[in-house]
Amino acid sequence: LAQPQVAQLRVASAQVYSIVKNRDMEHFEKVMGFLEATYRLLPRLVTPIKHMKVMFGLKTMVWQ
Repeated sequence: LAQPQVAQLRVASAQVYSIVKNRDMEHFEKVMGFLEATYRLLPRLVTPIKHMKVMFGLKTMVWQ
């Protein structure tokens, strides 16, 4: 990744972290989209099982 892309990824990651930390249900769809896109682009970053567990856990938070 080029330097501007790294900076954009860091900003997006910080936004996603803030949404999850604050449990901002209004923006959880952005979190899900970010995680799916990240997993598709970097599949070796997280194992498939771990990815599924994280996604399931976030969906459970939203539906409570």
